[in-house]
Amino acid sequence: MKVIYPVLFYEEKDGQFSVFVPDLKGTNNICVTTCGTNLEDAMNMAQDLIAGVIVDIMEQNNTIPRATKIEDVSFEKFEKSLDIEDMDYVSKFKTYISVDVSAYVEKWGKELVKKTVNIPKWINTRAEELKINFSKTLEEALLQKIYKK
Repeated sequence: MKVIYPVLFYEEKDGQFSVFVPDLKGTNNICVTTCGTNLEDAMNMAQDLIAGVIVDIMEQNNTIPRATKIEDVSFEKFEKSLDIEDMDYVSKFKTYISVDVSAYVEKWGKELVKKTVNIPKWINTRAEELKINFSKTLEEALLQKIYKK
């Protein structure tokens, strides 16, 4: 399944980009937002953001919002809705971002993957006595390694 949404990009003075997707709302009914260290990063972050929000909407069995026509997206109206006196940016533009949600789910989805592991028998015995959830423990350990917490 592919989705396409208009996205607003604001280039900051330091070369980074603020990114807004007006059609997708987060908490408090405020549009979702992300950022990027450069334009390429910002576009990739926009794709990830859109895919993640759409997957969340689908998992909650809610209706996926329709995309507004890009010509109907107004910078002035959007900026007024943010209630910011003086947005400090170098340039701004809007474009459509297309996302293959199916490919995103296939790569990053929450589907469980079965793995076979080998551990010493004494650890297995003691862990079972303590009623340790092996899957949860492995997941936590892997996340710690991945993100080096």
